[in-house]
Amino acid sequence: MSSNNGAGQKKLGKLTAAERIASIVDSGSFMEIDKYVERSNAVAGYPDVSAPGEGVMTGWAAIDGRPVCIVAQDYQVLKGSVGTAHAAKIVKALDMAARSGIPAVCIWDSGGARVQEGAAAVNAYASIAKKLTDISGVVPVISIAAGGMLGAASLFAPLSDFTIAVEKMAEIGVYAPMILASSEGKPVDGDALIGAKVSEEKAANAQFACATEEEAIATLKKLMGYLPSNNLEESPLEAFSDDDKARAVAADGSDTMALLKDMADDGDFFAIQPGFAPEMITGFAYLDGLAVGFVANEAGACLTPKGCLKAARFVRFLDAFDMPVVTIVNNGGVEVSLAQAQSCQVRALAKLLYAYAEAGCPMVTLITGRAIGEGYVAMGNKGTGADVVYAFPNAEISAVEAEAGGIILYGGKGSAEQFRETFASPMAAAKQGMIDDVIQPQDARRMTIAAIDLALNKREQKLPKKHGVMPL
Repeated sequence: MSSNNGAGQKKLGKLTAAERIASIVDSGSFMEIDKYVERSNAVAGYPDVSAPGEGVMTGWAAIDGRPVCIVAQDYQVLKGSVGTAHAAKIVKALDMAARSGIPAVCIWDSGGARVQEGAAAVNAYASIAKKLTDISGVVPVISIAAGGMLGAASLFAPLSDFTIAVEKMAEIGVYAPMILASSEGKPVDGDALIGAKVSEEKAANAQFACATEEEAIATLKKLMGYLPSNNLEESPLEAFSDDDKARAVAADGSDTMALLKDMADDGDFFAIQPGFAPEMITGFAYLDGLAVGFVANEAGACLTPKGCLKAARFVRFLDAFDMPVVTIVNNGGVEVSLAQAQSCQVRALAKLLYAYAEAGCPMVTLITGRAIGEGYVAMGNKGTGADVVYAFPNAEISAVEAEAGGIILYGGKGSAEQFRETFASPMAAAKQGMIDDVIQPQDARRMTIAAIDLALNKREQKLPKKHGVMPL
């Protein structure tokens, strides 16, 4: 393998590229390709900088028996700097993943561009980004940020389906800490500004922040257990459990996370991007052995621009791989504030609605509480293509708040309850065909599984087009 003894990485508390690959893949399964590649595209007059392997290890292997393509930047060789040969190896591996229909796992740890190559080095980044774009929605791409992802390399994180960032190692940002320090005129803490936690919780450049590389690898393996190998694979996600599909649910919907865990096989719900916009919960679970994606409001919380963007991205991933999405609706609509109104609120809501409306994957929605106005419209309803919609008996579904509805229809403030019972009850929505059934909370697991089973083999004919224009 194209790496030295790794002394430099050890001093930094890091694994080498070879060690990272060995820790991730099944023993003896890694088959390296292009390990002897050595070429430079240095600008005339500048010394060539090249080495066997060109600072990145690529090949294929197996993770828990499943074939994957592997990319691991090797900081021990030329600081993992990106040049034309380095990029060509990565592009070749990603292309191999798409052609073979297997996930791509990328480990990023680079010192930056191969500056001696001039414009060619910048174009090298662009070629990687283009390939990540080309294979998006074809095979899952999972990245581990275990070092520098700076400048153009920072784009590789959001261009991956999921990014796992390692604390005290990952740096994901356009500018390096020393440039930020120069701009601020004072020393800065790189980890606090562009490290793993801020990348997951604030910048949304990562879906997970892990304390160690070992934790990152464990997260990667768990995540892969929920993902198909490609967009044509039919339900390779079955991991049947002994959990009774008709098991009664104890949670009543007032605690969304409790409800999710109650519904999931063996109580195992795997949250995605938990630190970012926590009012919107996204994650995976098995339902009767089938991997399903969940989008859920934290009970009673308002819809926020960040929460809508988080959910929209997840819905689009699920749709790309035709995975069922279960939506749990119980929100306070949109917060009434000037700050929210001026923070791309409308566009974020439109993105979420667009993601649902465009999706053709199985979609089941469970209204457990409030679904008022835009809080209803944006969250996976009949109008935007949900296959089955259930509601709990205490749900409130309406165009406007009950207080406002009472004033509009009855002319007095004391009519809110009358409005709620007449126009906003789940039974009223069911009579209009907006709700397929009003169910008891204890039946949520059984009924959701039944609805997914119904929708798994649905057929849809969409209008022919290159693509829509999402309100980005």
